[in-house]
Amino acid sequence: MSSNKTIIPGMEDAYTDLPQNHRQSEPKPHDGTFVPNPFGTVPNNVPNQKPVVGFLYSISRTSAGEYWPLHIGSNSIGRSADCDICLSEATVSDQHAVLVVRQMKNPEKIIASICDARSTCGTMINGESLGFDQRECFNGDIITIGEHYDLFFILIDAKQIGLNVCHEFMSTQASNNTPINTNPYAAPAFNRYTQGYDEGNAVSQGGTVGLDESGNKPVTKPGGTIFM
Repeated sequence: MSSNKTIIPGMEDAYTDLPQNHRQSEPKPHDGTFVPNPFGTVPNNVPNQKPVVGFLYSISRTSAGEYWPLHIGSNSIGRSADCDICLSEATVSDQHAVLVVRQMKNPEKIIASICDARSTCGTMINGESLGFDQRECFNGDIITIGEHYDLFFILIDAKQIGLNVCHEFMSTQASNNTPINTNPYAAPAFNRYTQGYDEGNAVSQGGTVGLDESGNKPVTKPGGTIFM
């Protein structure tokens, strides 16, 4: 992947896995692309990642469903583990396509486009071959990567639909005996399906979370899909 970085105020540490005490000085705008105040506001407790502005959803591999977050900027799609959206399927090229999400200023809105990265089996939108041209994507589009991966495209313009950062949001601290779940796509630690269930152990091992035949007790299966 490119060494260029998109830098967003308050999220500078999102692009390195080094410990805090080994990190270099904060990147400056000339180190990469600088995005000032995405969506108009930046909360004090922004997560260490680029803003999530959409998702790709698929049941091509499993009826339990899979999904991948889309971030502002470039989202690479392919079979390579280096891709932002890694699709492990034989007809998907290592570097297959690039989906770009951009915040426009005038008019103020979020748009997305996709282009094929000279893949072997090609890319389609709603059944139409993309070729090598860049094509705008809209909510509800079906993006086909290779021969078998159909992805349902969801774009979220938070400001347009009236979602805003709550500056009075009150976070709660976990107790000393409660492990903090840092995996945003893991099953919830406690709900009506997971009472008495050791969620931390299942997440560390990876697996599918579901219910047994009685419909009461959570069970795990190999893999990484979560369903209820």
